[in-house]
Amino acid sequence: MARWQRDRGMRLKIAWVLVAAEVVAMAGCFALIFLGYTRFMISRFGGGQPSYFVLFELPRYITIAATVALVVVAVYEGVMFVRGCRWARTAFIIENGALVLLGAMWFVKNRITGDAVNTEAALYGLLLPMLTLFPLLWPLRVFSPIPDAASEMRG
Repeated sequence: MARWQRDRGMRLKIAWVLVAAEVVAMAGCFALIFLGYTRFMISRFGGGQPSYFVLFELPRYITIAATVALVVVAVYEGVMFVRGCRWARTAFIIENGALVLLGAMWFVKNRITGDAVNTEAALYGLLLPMLTLFPLLWPLRVFSPIPDAASEMRG
């Protein structure tokens, strides 16, 4: 058995690193994807010719507020994950999947509408979640900061 599987302190350190990576990746991906969706919604349903503030500054403020709320929730979920709550792991996996799906939808919408000049959707909607969130799904699924009772009895 590897050291991290036997040593509770090492498992907790690994759990905190995983939680920190998860929170940073989720916050970054969420901010960029949410900013794209917010700009689209304001330009689509804003009515008339939106001003510079409404089209560029207002989405930034909305995105910052939503990202701060997400970080607070993600940190709470991270603490619960380290404590061994199963729902926190499930919540992280669902949130990762939702962000990957929203990014892919943004990319597909961008390509269908023919806006090939705008590379934001390709970079932020598809590439960034696939490089950050998608690889974190496997460690979230298999790693547990608190060992199972059966593995404790064997080890």
